[in-house]
Amino acid sequence: MLLPLKAICPSRKARRDGTCIVFIQYCKTGAEKTILNTGIAIPHRFWHKKLRRILDSLPTEYGNPEVLNEEIYRLYGIAEKIITFALKEKIADPVAFVKKHFRIDFDIKLLETQKIIFTDQINLDFFYQVDDYIRYKQKQVSPKMINVYLNLRNTLKSFESFTGKPITFQAIDYNFYEEFVDYMLHEHTHRRRKEAIKGFKLSIAGRNIKQLRIFLRNRMRKKIIL
Repeated sequence: MLLPLKAICPSRKARRDGTCIVFIQYCKTGAEKTILNTGIAIPHRFWHKKLRRILDSLPTEYGNPEVLNEEIYRLYGIAEKIITFALKEKIADPVAFVKKHFRIDFDIKLLETQKIIFTDQINLDFFYQVDDYIRYKQKQVSPKMINVYLNLRNTLKSFESFTGKPITFQAIDYNFYEEFVDYMLHEHTHRRRKEAIKGFKLSIAGRNIKQLRIFLRNRMRKKIIL
């Protein structure tokens, strides 16, 4: 089955540095369509509109055109498999489905091994949602902020091991916040160079709580949790 997929590089979406994102566009109908971000950005003049590929004359400062075209082809394949799965499973809105699940590091094996997650319900595993949030943010924030998110995730994992109780969305209340702060300030062991240090500074603990609340609000806005 030939899917209505194509690579596009719209000049109207040029960024401040003069480059444009290469997207993969899926049009189920004229009204039902979406674009998927490949993470590849080039000046628009080096995009061949008819062949839908990057020109060989692309300056090296923007990357190797052969490698970038192979990556576009790989991502096209990921999008194609996600959409094919959605159509096969008769998912009501395949456009929203591919928009939600497409990412550059998507493992297509998940479509079969975790089929129930994709077809029947939202995966409410707390750390699955944390990882999903971090993957989404990678396209929006600096590597330094990604490290902040990863530090929060690792600290929450350590807290879970310390308490022996799995962290769930339902378990997060005022008591959870108090216990988590106490753990960060007095019990958590981390490394500074080669020395093991126990307890975060108050500012680090406060930052983790702030980012945890931002994450929870994000999941609420997406209606993943209520």
